[in-house]
Amino acid sequence: MKERKLYIEKALDYGKTIDRSWLTIWGVIFFSFVVLDLMFQARFSGQNLFWNFHFFSRPISIQIVNNGTFIGVTILKYLGIVLSYLYARRKFPKDYILQIALAFTLLADTILMLDNVSPLGVFAFCLAQYFHLARFAKIRPSYFIFWSGFLLMLLILGRLAQVETMYVLATIYLFSLTLNVALTCRWWRRVKANPEKYSDRELVASTCAFFGFVLFACCDFNVALSYLSVTGTLPLTLARYANFLAWFFYYPSQILISNSSVITKKPQKNLKKS
Repeated sequence: MKERKLYIEKALDYGKTIDRSWLTIWGVIFFSFVVLDLMFQARFSGQNLFWNFHFFSRPISIQIVNNGTFIGVTILKYLGIVLSYLYARRKFPKDYILQIALAFTLLADTILMLDNVSPLGVFAFCLAQYFHLARFAKIRPSYFIFWSGFLLMLLILGRLAQVETMYVLATIYLFSLTLNVALTCRWWRRVKANPEKYSDRELVASTCAFFGFVLFACCDFNVALSYLSVTGTLPLTLARYANFLAWFFYYPSQILISNSSVITKKPQKNLKKS
């Protein structure tokens, strides 16, 4: 009970140091795209709408609603991911591995925004998970050789067995995500059990990492449902609900993960090395 009280007190103390402007921006973006998504899906469910006009006598057609989703909602979601990346660069300028992982996440979202069933986008997400693993496992260079070889072997075997590339990449991604959830859970439980031995920063970072990846997993479960719906394995009507829930979990997960670093500008006192 004492440890739990100390854990909560230290978390609240650190929470007071977070820039309120960032919290406000994150909250406004999340609330805006959730409300707009619900409104447009209710009004234009399954519909595609285009804005047709002429520019210097040339006909122009811009899609403003895609399968019930307003283009402004997509832009808001993407902007939120960009801001999470910029926030991590500003808040943790020395945590280069976190920045690389978030950069690959941003790249993946950029690709999938243009083509939501692109294998290249899933591959970029695999690389993002790959670098997050490097953060949490504190792995040696030899691990990268082994893991890279394992991933390459899966790709080759999938190719030889004529398995669709998307499913091979999804398997690799699932392995990596599961490991990240397990590693962050272990980190969080260790810190939570002994809060007096760790700094406020590590306590918050471990909490953000674990719950961030739990939400990430919830998001990807819905992404899988959406993909199976779009490809005809599941009913197509399921896709709209799965897409909404995917971003409902995904955006908060990226905010939490962008706060999961212990590498700050100033050295942390009482930071236990693991």
